[in-house]
Amino acid sequence: MSQNLIEFTYFNSKQLLPLLVSSIVLIISIFSFHLNKSKTALFLLFIGSLGLGYFIANLDNFLNIWDEQYHALVAKNMIANPFKPMLYTTPLLDYDFRNWTTNHIWLHKQPLFLWQIALSLKLFGIHELAVRIPSILLHAFVSLMVYRIGKISYNASVGFYGALFFSVNYHILELIAGKYPTDHNDISFLFYVTASIWAWFEYQNSQNKYWILLIGLFSGCAVLVKWLVGLLVYAIWGISIGVNTRNNLFKLKSYYPILVALSITLLIFVPWQLFILHQFPAEASYEYQLNTEHFFKVVENHGGDIWFHFNALKDIYGSGDAIPFILLLGLVLFLKNSAKIYRVAGLSAIIIVYSFYTLAATKMTSFCIIVSPFFFLALGAIIYSVIELLKSKIQFKLFKTIFPSTALIVICFFLLDISKIENYHTDWKPEDNRNRNKDLEQMALIQSVQEYGLDETFVVFNSATRLNGHIPVMFYTNCIAYDFIPNSKQIEI
Repeated sequence: MSQNLIEFTYFNSKQLLPLLVSSIVLIISIFSFHLNKSKTALFLLFIGSLGLGYFIANLDNFLNIWDEQYHALVAKNMIANPFKPMLYTTPLLDYDFRNWTTNHIWLHKQPLFLWQIALSLKLFGIHELAVRIPSILLHAFVSLMVYRIGKISYNASVGFYGALFFSVNYHILELIAGKYPTDHNDISFLFYVTASIWAWFEYQNSQNKYWILLIGLFSGCAVLVKWLVGLLVYAIWGISIGVNTRNNLFKLKSYYPILVALSITLLIFVPWQLFILHQFPAEASYEYQLNTEHFFKVVENHGGDIWFHFNALKDIYGSGDAIPFILLLGLVLFLKNSAKIYRVAGLSAIIIVYSFYTLAATKMTSFCIIVSPFFFLALGAIIYSVIELLKSKIQFKLFKTIFPSTALIVICFFLLDISKIENYHTDWKPEDNRNRNKDLEQMALIQSVQEYGLDETFVVFNSATRLNGHIPVMFYTNCIAYDFIPNSKQIEI
């Protein structure tokens, strides 16, 4: 038995089944596309993406640290009070409203992705998989948007390849699982930013006016997930005016569609800002200030040098020092063969995002994934170019179907990186699985608390076996929890 097959035994049957089914569905999707059954291929790609999302979301029967557990608890509390985001619903002890890990009113993130999780928890129950269901769905829909962006700007093959590579990408899937910061917030942000850019591509392609409304809607939702970078589509839209006809730069009517879309965007996200400034002025003002500080100061030790996001390409798109240069080559191919307006849009989006986050003092690996669709399409452009070159050299009919499909399957295997998933989500390598045993110990403690049937009138102290473990205690139970042993004064309170 090969080493890979031995490794697979660390997944149990319930975990392995969705992986195997999803893999088969995606393989059929690949062959269907090369047999010119595009609609079938896209439908199966969507189903396969859902399946992979479910597979990885179902591996951990606990909430991950840091961010996922906080997002889950605040979302749970929003079920009853959707317009009052709270960490501690009943803060019995003194707290600092500026500390998002211990406070009462929780405005550390914009609310849309939390509302999505709250709705899922309401529909499916209070458990970790329900926290991840919105991300599973959004991830699958992004794959279809990547396809359309690629088809409009290049061709259907590059669009399909890019969408496929996005669907199986390890880093994006780990965000669905809540393993990497900032998990579901980043997936939602990726979805809405991509949706706004996709709507812009559709508008440029068809000139149908309803796409203007969708641009405004999706961009407003993006801001309502992770603040003003969600306006990215307007930057590339503005830069693209005049690309085809220079006189458009000086015509006021050229800017009417932008103003209409922007008006809708403002209607989406501004009311919430006014609401929290009125209802929670101290907390809202502090969070706006903190958002600004992220650009000028290193917040919470999330810093890095000027090469941080360049090096992060290896974390997001695959290991190896050659990855950034392969992606750059792919971008050259993709942009070179795109129409001028799409070339300018894609290039400006990448330059704006990477310049902004490189200049920003605070840095995190996933900050730049909002332009990842262009990188996946770039990789698709490389593979497409190689496949077409080989097909032109080898005049063998069966080769033209079997080779492209086989090549894509092999690439997807490496992009998925099953060994890394198994490493972090099973007991295969307990010394190198991000302290999974501590998470399981925390869940054992939570289950013992659940057995007592404690409600919101009970307070559980010293309730953490791992970092901030009291937060999931409050998610899985209705009691109030703290991670320390109280002193006599605190007991009296």
